[in-house]
Amino acid sequence: MAKISINLATGTLQQPEIIAGIDLGTSNSLVAFIDPDKQPRVINDTGKGTLVPSVVHFNDAGIPLVGNEARELLIRDPSNTICSIKRLLSASSDDVPVKIQLGEKYYTPLELSAEILKELRKRAEHALKTPVNKVVITVPAYFNDRQRQATKEAGRLAGLDVLKILNETTAASLAYSSGLDPAVKKTIAVYDFGGGAFNVAIISIHNGVFEVLASNGNTAPCGDDIDQAILNYWMENNKLDSASIISDKSLLQQLRLKAEEAKKALSSQNLFNEKAGDIWCTLDKQTFETLIAGMVAETINACKQALQEAKLPVTAIDEVVMVGGSTRIPYIKAEVSEFFRKQPNKQIDPEEIVALGAAIQADIMAGNRYHINLPDEDVQVDNTTSSASAQNLLDEARAEGEQLAYLAGQFIERHRFVLTSMDISGTRAILDKLRAALAQDDTATIRSLTTELNEFTRPFAARLLSTTATASNKKTE
Repeated sequence: MAKISINLATGTLQQPEIIAGIDLGTSNSLVAFIDPDKQPRVINDTGKGTLVPSVVHFNDAGIPLVGNEARELLIRDPSNTICSIKRLLSASSDDVPVKIQLGEKYYTPLELSAEILKELRKRAEHALKTPVNKVVITVPAYFNDRQRQATKEAGRLAGLDVLKILNETTAASLAYSSGLDPAVKKTIAVYDFGGGAFNVAIISIHNGVFEVLASNGNTAPCGDDIDQAILNYWMENNKLDSASIISDKSLLQQLRLKAEEAKKALSSQNLFNEKAGDIWCTLDKQTFETLIAGMVAETINACKQALQEAKLPVTAIDEVVMVGGSTRIPYIKAEVSEFFRKQPNKQIDPEEIVALGAAIQADIMAGNRYHINLPDEDVQVDNTTSSASAQNLLDEARAEGEQLAYLAGQFIERHRFVLTSMDISGTRAILDKLRAALAQDDTATIRSLTTELNEFTRPFAARLLSTTATASNKKTE
């Protein structure tokens, strides 16, 4: 017999465990779930809106603030506030680690992403009146294995069990297909013009089987690039000195936010004319379309390449699904319609569609939908990866694994008299497995064990550091 729980705060029956779907976006993030009517729904907690700006602020005490309130501090306190974190998470795959200074402290993109995930979790739990511990998180299709693992790690830092990493384009196709007759075969193009990346995917859907026939995309062009093009135009038009603007972080953020406003406003009006400080920010629709024409042409070229890879003519596409706030721009919609020779699907909000698809994937993980078969996207699969690329991935994993194995071994040896027997034995057990994987040149296992070793040692390393700091303070008193 199933156990029934009562929510003491509300006096109502506690819902069974919910697996949420999260769209961790560059500009905005969303969290969605499956409602009692079995429909995906984006959470709008206490009327704050479904979109949570992906902005993080830290006050003087180091306490984070995320979302709308943090966005308002981009101008007033830019040195302690950051946006577009996801683009930095993409860059974190480079050999040089990325760290961002906010106030007196440095943070990794992974730590900042975790703060956004914590906020999404908090909003979901507040709205649903039940704990949310398990999630599905979406990522751009071009994310490599390391970036996917970093996203999972951010989830773990936020106290979440990340059950699956799902491509954003696949999530969008899931949301689109909800309610379709599964017997009807559809070939769709998912055109995803997001805040930090562009992706297009050609996907076949038939009898619940989703097959990605081709995909194309990268970190540019994207919504941030459109904002930057507008900002550059204003700087040139007003004959502003770029060095002085860049050095004035508050003014730079004012201009950037005005550029975002202009981009949205020109979808429904012909002229934008407002001030940022003493600077007039004027832009007409025709000039705006000229500024973005080259970027949109790049996306259309990516669509052509995806169709060539799928070995399909443009007439084979049954539906075009739009993803991302930038796809609301009339010029982009017109260019996409002209290329695919049909109007894009307008049934689902382009800014919510990825989160809705993630919620459906979460429902699949919960065992409530059995007729859907998706590609495995927790690890990036690239059939065109060369042996040289595979060797580079192995070399990178080996270097990281060997360094961590050495440091962890030295650490437990140096502190063996203060660590618990469980700390030492647990670390040694993972070290033995990691060394075995290094000897076998097993890239995936090396990365998995490197993450596991980091996770296992972090709590007692932090505990030891705290103890050392306390002892040091007592000596100075």
